[in-house]
Amino acid sequence: MSAWKRPVTERDVRMPQFQDADLADLEFHEDGQVVRKDRWEMALRRIKFVVGDNRREFDVLDVVAAVEWLVTLVKDQPDDDCSGESQQEAA
Repeated sequence: MSAWKRPVTERDVRMPQFQDADLADLEFHEDGQVVRKDRWEMALRRIKFVVGDNRREFDVLDVVAAVEWLVTLVKDQPDDDCSGESQQEAA
């Protein structure tokens, strides 16, 4: 049966980010938007991945420590001209 010939389901009309979500896993944000209840955990897992921690299990404090370490590396870098203009062009 072609996808266009089957009956429409609730999943078909859901926003992509909620297509497979159980309604019990969603809530209203203070601004009225529907959001995932686990959005904080999901964001922390993304940060963990970005900082290079590929372990399945982790502790929040480990992620915080990794971010703090990266921030110190950035702070230790010499200031760059962020205007897109080189020092020679400015002179």
